[in-house]
Amino acid sequence: MLDHRLILLATPRQVGVLDWRPGHMHWLGDFTASAEGLAAFHRIVAKHAQLPVLLVVDTVDEDYRSEILPHVQGRARDELLARKLKQVFRNARFTGAWRQARETTGRRDDRYLLAALPDADWLTPWLGVLHRERVPLTGITPLALACQHLLDKLRVQEPHVLLACRLNNSLRLSYYHHGLLRFSRLIGGDTPAQLPGSAADEIAKTQLYLTGQRILPREARLHVLLLDPGGQLDSAQAPLNADPAFSTRLIDMASLARALRIPDDFLAATPEIAPLAAIAGEAMQLNLAPAELLQRHTEFRWRRGLHAAAGIIALLGTGITAAYWLHAQDLTDRTSQMLQQQQQLDARYRTIARTFPIQSAAPEQLAQTVALARQLGGDQPDAGALLAAIGRAIDAAPGITLDKLEWADDTLTAGGGTRVSLDASLVPFDGNYRAAMQRIEQFMHTLQAVPALHDVRLRSSPVNADSASTLSGRTLDAGAGESPAARFSLGLRYREARP
Repeated sequence: MLDHRLILLATPRQVGVLDWRPGHMHWLGDFTASAEGLAAFHRIVAKHAQLPVLLVVDTVDEDYRSEILPHVQGRARDELLARKLKQVFRNARFTGAWRQARETTGRRDDRYLLAALPDADWLTPWLGVLHRERVPLTGITPLALACQHLLDKLRVQEPHVLLACRLNNSLRLSYYHHGLLRFSRLIGGDTPAQLPGSAADEIAKTQLYLTGQRILPREARLHVLLLDPGGQLDSAQAPLNADPAFSTRLIDMASLARALRIPDDFLAATPEIAPLAAIAGEAMQLNLAPAELLQRHTEFRWRRGLHAAAGIIALLGTGITAAYWLHAQDLTDRTSQMLQQQQQLDARYRTIARTFPIQSAAPEQLAQTVALARQLGGDQPDAGALLAAIGRAIDAAPGITLDKLEWADDTLTAGGGTRVSLDASLVPFDGNYRAAMQRIEQFMHTLQAVPALHDVRLRSSPVNADSASTLSGRTLDAGAGESPAARFSLGLRYREARP
């Protein structure tokens, strides 16, 4: 649908319209250069105003020049061609230049074909209709260029080819060198229809003109192709083949229809569509339209490009959205599966938990019970070793009298071992509390020196140094016969030394 277009075949007498898109074409009819024909043409154009239009011109008033110009590019080439076209064709409005090849020797200049329509006032009404309907005009090209693409479809390989094509009661002779247009002329009127033998004479005159202008080499043999749906050029084949300067071949409608891939009956009914079908879809090589007529086609191309870009972006957005949607659906499915698995695991756990025995005690009580069981099941501390360790410390500290000794297992705490509580007194005591405290501290150091005794601390002392306590006491009478004593209490921990 992007290549859908209208192709017009314009002559001074009428305009034919072909509705073409790849794989499909429809002939919309011929419209004469009259008020009724212009009105009917206007209705067709208005109906297809959104389609680009290619105008193929078939007229006697056309001019071709071959020029060798310096090889330049860009803006310099445009200025060179504009200056050359104005110099060659003066004030002609419809002109164009086609760079056909580059020379292989010397400066390697470019070979151009310059073309123009010197008298094209008859095109004004038709172009006015296109302008009023704001139709995007692709370009204006001569029929001879459309016939060049026709030769390419027919796979003609000869280097020097003259195509004699009879359409609309006129004979067009076009010369092609290695498949590229070099010259073309149209013989109008009813002469070909009335005098079939004159076609051979016109071909011979054209051959002499090409040779005289050094367009065709003198020693070259010209291969003539005769294309005439009415069969009136068949009589020219014999006299041309009799001349060694020519080799002639007829192009039948069946071969032409196969080359163009169109139905035989459609081609037979409208033979003028042959060159139009050949140029349809091809790149524009020789455009005779001025820049002001191509402005709407430039806008059309920009608009179509923007629409295509928007479509591509929309397509990409749709694809990305679809990908994210599929990813979200996958995540949703996986989430639902995980929820189902969680529910199944919770149900299994509740089923198993119902079989558990009823727990009547708190976890802390269970922990204490386990610790007590370990204590009862473990080895009991050696009382003899405990007493021996404390006895060695007391023996090393004379003046310390043991009043009470208690011990108990302490396996429930992190340190473990046996808690020991020791009550003692300093005897004799002379009332010097400073010296008494020093003796108690020395005794504590003696206990700490024993390997099995740890964490020795003073629980109570002869002197209460607490600032919040109330000072109390009594003095002893030396004559009363009572022995003074300084009592204190120690706490420590006993752990048997490991071998």
